[in-house]
Amino acid sequence: MNASCKKTVVNAPVTKVYEQWARIEDLPKFITPLRNVRRIDDTHFSFVFHIILQIPDRRIAWRTLSNGFMSGAVCFEPRSNQRTEVTLKVRSVFDPANLSCRVEEYLLNFKQLVENEKLQVSNHQNETGKTL
Repeated sequence: MNASCKKTVVNAPVTKVYEQWARIEDLPKFITPLRNVRRIDDTHFSFVFHIILQIPDRRIAWRTLSNGFMSGAVCFEPRSNQRTEVTLKVRSVFDPANLSCRVEEYLLNFKQLVENEKLQVSNHQNETGKTL
């Protein structure tokens, strides 16, 4: 079993960062090997993984149910009102040589997604002169 743990700081409040990750259907936006994730119920998804722990604004943990074994957890730690440290831990029987690079890539993609969305909302507010 291979494991990797990486961290990044996202320039957004913890609630916004947590909510983005918790939109499981959006995982393919930053975890690029995923093509399509569809919600089956509150804890099961079409990618065949199961959320085993979810603590709002703090932590989400999961494990796969088929195609080998993989488990992971993402933790959210506020660093200020507008900054959140995100820690992603993944254990997998897959791709041992690239696991660490992939975890780092997923975090970078996630950071860019959240920060670009924040920038787009801010730009829209500036264009319209209104707060959304």
